[in-house]
Amino acid sequence: MIGPGREEAPPPREAPEKVARARAFCSELLERLGASVDVEVRETPEAIGVSLTPRSGNAVELGGALVEALQALVNRVVNPRSEGRKWVNLEVGGFPEGADPATRAMALRLAEAARRTGQVLAVSPMSPRDRRAVHLALLDVEGVSTHSEGEGIFRQLLVVPGAKPKAPPAGG
Repeated sequence: MIGPGREEAPPPREAPEKVARARAFCSELLERLGASVDVEVRETPEAIGVSLTPRSGNAVELGGALVEALQALVNRVVNPRSEGRKWVNLEVGGFPEGADPATRAMALRLAEAARRTGQVLAVSPMSPRDRRAVHLALLDVEGVSTHSEGEGIFRQLLVVPGAKPKAPPAGG
């Protein structure tokens, strides 16, 4: 836990032990579930990415609920303490080059509605991954900005009409 007046330290630039732990945990748990999945891991200075690609004949559906649960578990295993925490993000089907088309389309509709009405739009609570996808989808859209407010399951994304802030929002 972080005490009053103390800021959380940034993640370590390189954390090979965390990368190895993430790969091993995901591979072993999926194997125990009967999934036939290739696990690829990439590390950036900010996070660890884990790509899950189903092999031919895989019988376990890698749906949203399973992936979200697996992501929560792997983060607890890789980051047992808050010091030196490096977030692990899971993706299915390879590392994405862009946002999910449906999420991007929703984000663009929200931006248009915010511009048209001049009202701040609060989006229903969504997963951190989806919030980040909306933030990224609207990063270069003229006439709107985004930010998130609240904590935990009550965290909401806001689409704000008007000029962009000087710096893009940090985090989701």
